Amino acid sequence: MSEERQRPEDAPKGIYGPDGEPIFFAEPGVDRMMAVIMNLASELWVERERYLPLDSDRDAEAKAFIDRVFAPLRERKE
Repeated sequence: MSEERQRPEDAPKGIYGPDGEPIFFAEPGVDRMMAVIMNLASELWVERERYLPLDSDRDAEAKAFIDRVFAPLRERKE
């Protein structure tokens, strides 16, 4: 069974490689490593969410988690 990926209508034309996968970085290994990191972050969030008290602000917790995970990509090193 093949998994068909949906592409956003407004996605830039050159963002997809010949295999249909999106390309974000010049080195293919970086894209694959980012996919691994995103999978791990997703799994970690699922586990964290299980332990949040029912009355906590899940949206704020999710935003803080995403900010921490992506902080290294947002920082510019000169």
